[in-house]
Amino acid sequence: MPQLFALLVGILLVFSPLAEEHKEVAAPTLEEARELIVTVQDIVEYYYVDPVDRQAMLEGALKGLFEALDPHSTYLTPQTLALLREANDGHYYGYGIEVSIEEGVVQVITPLAHSSAHYAGIKPGDILVRVDDLAATPDTMEQLIRYIKTASREDRTLTLTLKREASPMPLTVSLQPSNITIDSAQFQSLPHQVGYLKISSFNRQTTSEVARFSDRIRQEGVQQLILDLRNNPGGMFDAAVQVADMFLDAGLIVSTHGRFLDANNDYYASDAAPLGQLEVVVLINEGSASAAEILAGALKDHHKAILFGQTSFGKGTVQSLIPLMGQQGAIKLTTARYATPNGTFIDKQGIDPDVQVLLEKAIERPIMAESEMNGSWLQDSQLAAAYEWLLQPSRE
Repeated sequence: MPQLFALLVGILLVFSPLAEEHKEVAAPTLEEARELIVTVQDIVEYYYVDPVDRQAMLEGALKGLFEALDPHSTYLTPQTLALLREANDGHYYGYGIEVSIEEGVVQVITPLAHSSAHYAGIKPGDILVRVDDLAATPDTMEQLIRYIKTASREDRTLTLTLKREASPMPLTVSLQPSNITIDSAQFQSLPHQVGYLKISSFNRQTTSEVARFSDRIRQEGVQQLILDLRNNPGGMFDAAVQVADMFLDAGLIVSTHGRFLDANNDYYASDAAPLGQLEVVVLINEGSASAAEILAGALKDHHKAILFGQTSFGKGTVQSLIPLMGQQGAIKLTTARYATPNGTFIDKQGIDPDVQVLLEKAIERPIMAESEMNGSWLQDSQLAAAYEWLLQPSRE
């Protein structure tokens, strides 16, 4: 007991009024930081009321370290890393909801097409409050991911509680896991030689999918294209650059800027541009983020496309995946910010459309089956506005 009392007195002395005279304290050296971490760990293990899980404490320390950086930098546990790799490959088993930590809440970026979340009516901008009885907060994200992954393996239905800006009461939806194949690109021909290309995410399959549709576009004599990037949460940086290259025959696509040498790069278009002959309208909204903004920004700055819709999400940073040697996890670390070709940094700003069009009655039909080609897709006010603009006989 005297030993513990002495410890507490020592802690209190650290916060004595004399500390006010030394507000500016030099940053600790790497060795001092290591010693402090070890000291704190020893104190916790010795005095904490219950036995301590060392692995959980280590993961908590890592999590706290990244909280001092930005919402997109984090330590990935083996479970989280596996989910990320599955998504990049274009398929996984789960519930189909993309989320991000924004301003202290867990916010939905987009529900994936043909997923349980999509069919349940979850929308971009919804705030995730609970998953079953587990609170959804930035502090519980790792626990939440483990819980959801376990539930999907066990084929369990999850109950999600959401908060929506337009609804005064919380919303409750039930989701059942399923096999989700992320067809990142879909194409449909519209009347009057107008094509409709929807890119829902950027993964390893996106470039080849868009290339396949470019052959169809050429064969069908499409002259004008609506490129739908709404609710596209982004994905792989390289895929966005490669797709932009299909529309541009020269010039800068995107530049990246960071502290270490390899983080500073300029990415230029080749002269191939199989889609370069098309007149293009791009649809964006608040769910268009990251890689989707790279593509939209490149086409806008090169005057290759007119942007319709709403201001995009505003995620203008690049994350690198750094495996931990001897470990099963990895670090996802923000290593650069990117700028559109005219030098605009869009992080936390987004890209403004050239023509703002709100989505009336919350009706969106971005992916159209042949059976729906009876004009019902024109109920999508943003899509209809883009289509009608392309058909105008004269415009600036």
